[in-house]
Amino acid sequence: MSTVLSKDVINCHNVHELGVRILKTWPDFNLDSFDMEIADNIETQGLGERIQQVRKSLFNHLPKDYQQSVGVLLSSLPEILPNDAFDKKLDLSSQNGFIMISLTSFVSRYGIEHYQFSMNALKEMTKRFSSEGSIRYFIIKYPEKVLDTFSSWMKDESAHVRRLVSESTRPRLPMMMALPAFKKDPSPIIPFLEYLKNDSELFIRRSVANNLNDIAKDNPDVVTKLLAQWSDNKSSNMTWLIKHALRTLEKQGNINALKILGFSDNPDVSVEKFELKTTHILLGEQLDMSIMLRANTKEENLLIDYVVYHVKANGELKPKVFKWAKKKISPSKNICLNKKHNIKPISTRKYYPGKHEIHLQINGMSFAKLEFYLKI
Repeated sequence: MSTVLSKDVINCHNVHELGVRILKTWPDFNLDSFDMEIADNIETQGLGERIQQVRKSLFNHLPKDYQQSVGVLLSSLPEILPNDAFDKKLDLSSQNGFIMISLTSFVSRYGIEHYQFSMNALKEMTKRFSSEGSIRYFIIKYPEKVLDTFSSWMKDESAHVRRLVSESTRPRLPMMMALPAFKKDPSPIIPFLEYLKNDSELFIRRSVANNLNDIAKDNPDVVTKLLAQWSDNKSSNMTWLIKHALRTLEKQGNINALKILGFSDNPDVSVEKFELKTTHILLGEQLDMSIMLRANTKEENLLIDYVVYHVKANGELKPKVFKWAKKKISPSKNICLNKKHNIKPISTRKYYPGKHEIHLQINGMSFAKLEFYLKI
């Protein structure tokens, strides 16, 4: 989903639409009171607060019996999303947008003790948006039961349910709470990824790749060992999945990952030139770099990166890898490249004056280094 998130994806209009659908299912629903309660608070709230406000207002206006109230919500659900919805620009302010998280949150907040009923409810809701965040509360409370349930769900006829198995087990799912047990030991979720890796739906294969990319941040060897086996499959779908799954390890220059991606772990190249236009710069200026590379004996696939070693407050150097280029080089033709790198204030990094280093990295190996001095 490429749509930029805004708190306005949940607003009085789509909350009213939700209330109208509920009223058609349950005539005792007080739509006017529901609308007023939302309108009294929503304008001052952020996105997360709005999601929770709708959940609380639903609790205040639905039947007090949990299963009856969820039954009303299930009967009020919008149409099932098509399988390609996550590959297109989904309207996040629609009834299939972020307002659905209020419904899935209702289940995880009030139905955690009703395992089977709640899991079935989340299974239906995920077909309308995704239950990937809310179902993680059940994964944490009932890990073995959920994994057993997922063993059948990964074969479900609904692509949205199959995707839920992969997406909800991601150890580091963005914007959602982490799953510490899977960060420590991802082995329980590997069988699901094995099964789903060849799914016919792209958005499921993308989820598998994203899950593996999450795992790689804590257990890189697990991922590279697994994908080395998968790489025997040379199909375009598998090639894409592997590349997407290894994107973090590729950026880090992980040798095993680069070998899977077709880069030699010992490239026979010479650095004919690695230069900086100036070695003294002010904060806000650019590093102006140039290189010339020569292949010594054979054609090589090169992943060319540069690593800036920033000075920290204690004087130590901390590396940060930046991408430069992917090139094929042969002995008959040298490669010449130029690169400008901004040294400017950003919110995620504080610069300190002094001597910095910049290393030329090829296929994960350091080939040369330079020094430059930063003045604040």
